[in-house]
Order: sequence, then structure tokens, then C-alpha cells
Amino acid sequence: MMKPFASAIFALMALCAGTASPAAEEVKTPAWLAGKALNEWLPIEGTAGAGGAPVNDFCGMAFRPGTCEIVIAAAGGHGGSNDNRVVSIDLRADAPKWVQRCAPSADRAQNVAYNADGKPTSRHTYHSSLYVPSLDRVMLVGNRFTWPGAHEHPKLDGFDLAANKWDPAGTWPDVPKGGGYGVVADPATGDLWTQGLMKWTPATKTWSSPITKRARNGVRFPYAFDTKRNQIFGLNVGDGQGYGDMNVVTAVRVPAAGNESIQVTIKPGEALEQFKKDKPVYSGMDYDPDGDRFLFYNGVEKADAGRIYAVKPADGNEWEMSILTLGPGSKHPPPAGGAGINNRFRYAPGLKGFVLLASGKENLYFIRTAGK
Repeated sequence: MMKPFASAIFALMALCAGTASPAAEEVKTPAWLAGKALNEWLPIEGTAGAGGAPVNDFCGMAFRPGTCEIVIAAAGGHGGSNDNRVVSIDLRADAPKWVQRCAPSADRAQNVAYNADGKPTSRHTYHSSLYVPSLDRVMLVGNRFTWPGAHEHPKLDGFDLAANKWDPAGTWPDVPKGGGYGVVADPATGDLWTQGLMKWTPATKTWSSPITKRARNGVRFPYAFDTKRNQIFGLNVGDGQGYGDMNVVTAVRVPAAGNESIQVTIKPGEALEQFKKDKPVYSGMDYDPDGDRFLFYNGVEKADAGRIYAVKPADGNEWEMSILTLGPGSKHPPPAGGAGINNRFRYAPGLKGFVLLASGKENLYFIRTAGK
């Protein structure tokens, strides 16, 4: 029988490697989370500023589950900023602070994929910043809307978190035509999926197009990965960006080992009606393994800031939606504004809850959804 001390050491090693089992992923509760109630939003004091990264410019963040770290890389782009710095923050700390991992380029070119120093240029990252555990890298999947003229480049770029530097241009194969930009990663394999439902497999460093049968109506974003059923789930209104028919809710599921995307119907109810009224854009969603549900967040306007939708997967293709009941002590996050939050709403396994970066100018917010 393994002794308690040895067992604890093994669990810690697994956690640091990002491969711990769900039971081993719990970490020492940091001071900012100690004693906080379930389902109550709370600010993480001292975390405003996003490390100077222009994340409000239609940008998202990568999340490193094993260390509960947020990483923002080469955000900005288009009419916003050409600042391509890389910053991170460790949520396990009692008082988390942003750190700069890689300084922005000194000379910044316009409308190109790389600056003269070889670093990728800033862009609207949306959901395309994704973490691959086997490589211990943040991968930027597609360069969409560079600064300042909104050019696009089908590049796949990696930031090495151990060395704190970008891989040289051309290290990774370009996104194939029609792939678009990244939207979700398989947390187990590190496979990266694009908005065009193409897949990049880090084990072989190759692209493939496994989905040959498409649902009639597709989803642009957000997507989340259902680790229980090995499938991707996508949900948006209109085209997810405020265009198209904003009275139409579209949902799809994509079995990761299959060859088709399948339409999902959200059952009628008060939650769905409120969802339609919110008309969410540039929203975030992640899978909650503790509650076996997807939590969806919009929070663009003050009226819906803090509201969380829960979508419950089912064996069939009719799923239920509800609104999470918040505790009386909730301190609602600030509104995100029209550029949305993209993938800045993420499940933190070691902390049993969701972290939200609603605005780079404000503190991070957190809501514990399980545990004690």
C-alpha cells in the first residue's frame, strides 16, 4: 500500500504535469478563495490590468489546467493594438499577480504574420489561443485580423511556456484552406479543432478533415469539449458575432472520434427565452465535469453581466437549458462590452470553479461551482 506521504507527492507530480486524475487535481485553496460560498461571483483583488495585454480587442486567453494559469499571447490586432506581449497569471497563488513572459516586439510591422524579430504579430485571438499539454505550449491557431488592416494569415504558432519564447516561424504547419481559426482543444490529447471543423493532431503534427457530414446549421463559436462523452459542443445565436438571424439559436455536437456534426435542439423554457433576449455575441463556454454540464457566459451588457446559462447534455439530441441560481453574496462582474469575452470564461479544475476575465481593465472574477 502506498504511504500517505508518497501518495501526496505522486498527486503533486501529476498535477504539475497536467495529467492528474480529477480527484488529484485539487490544490491548496488559495487565500482569495478560502471560505467562499458556492455559486457566488467574487473578484480576485489585485488582478486588474491583464498584464498590459490589450485583451479587450476581441481577444481571448489560453488556460493551463495543471497549473491553473491564464496565458494571453499576441492579443490586440486590427484597429486596437500592435502589442504582441505574452503574459500569465497563476490562480493558485494567495495573491495572484500578472507576469510578463515575453516582451512585445520593439519594431512592429503592419498586416504581416511576423515582426522582424520573428515573433507573431498581434491579432484578434477570439477563441484561437489554445493550450496543448503534451507540448506545454500555447498554440495560436490562425492569425485573424492583424494590426491595423485586418489581414488574415493561416499560421499555427507555438509559445513554449518552459522557455518563455516563441517557436521560429514555420515550425508548425499552416492551417489548411477552409480551416479558419481555432476554437477548442481536446484537453486529453491536445488535438486542436478549428471553426471549420478541421483537426490538428500534435502527436503526428498533421492536419485532417474528419467531419465529412455536416449539420445543416453550423456554429462559429463558442465551443467546449465534453470529456465525459468525447465530443465537442457549440452554441450561438445568429453567427455568434451579431450578424445573421439573431432570432435563431443554433447548437451542434461533434463526436471527436466520428465523422459528422449533429444538430442539437435546446428544449423550450424560460431560460431559452431569456437567452434569445440576450442575443449573445462573442461569448464564452466551457464544460463543467463536476456538474456534467456546459456553462455559457455572455455578459456583454450590464443587464446580463453575471448571468450564467447551464446546458445539460443528454443521450439524444434534445438538451435542456437553465439559468444558474447565484448566491446572495455574489458581486457581479463588470459588463464585457461589444467585443465580448470570447474564451475568457474557463473551468479551473484544481479550484472547482470558473474564472472570468470580463475586462482587461478590471479584476478577474471567479465562481466556485463545486467542492467546499
